[in-house]
Amino acid sequence: MELNKFLPYQLSVLSNKVSAGIAKYYRQQYNISVSQWRVLALLSDKGNQTAKELTIKSQMDKVRVSRTMKSLEERNFISQQACQKDKRARRYKLTKEGDALINEVKPKAIAFEKRLLETLSTNQVEELQNCLQALNSQVDKITEEI
Repeated sequence: MELNKFLPYQLSVLSNKVSAGIAKYYRQQYNISVSQWRVLALLSDKGNQTAKELTIKSQMDKVRVSRTMKSLEERNFISQQACQKDKRARRYKLTKEGDALINEVKPKAIAFEKRLLETLSTNQVEELQNCLQALNSQVDKITEEI
């Protein structure tokens, strides 16, 4: 097997490069990490969520999510409250400061994405999105079988 032609390796390398590229910007400008960006973006998109929900959606491990949540809370970007159904669980949401930060960073992240995709035609971008969705679904099926 040639590792450079092995799709899981190629996807991992590309993902790391893209994350590092965009993180370079928001780390320098806002002193936030990749994991902090992911959690902030998820909370911005979906509102109140538990750590478990964020772990599933971000594909980060529980410990990393927990540390990320703690650091964001210490910086007053997120707040927590007890869940009504399960008082042991906590729901997290953006604070005014977190909302302001994400609203400032999101347009720059979108600009990064636009610049990344400008090398592809509109049809190629659409095809890429379709392929990524298909691969995501297939990975879910495979991992359920294992």
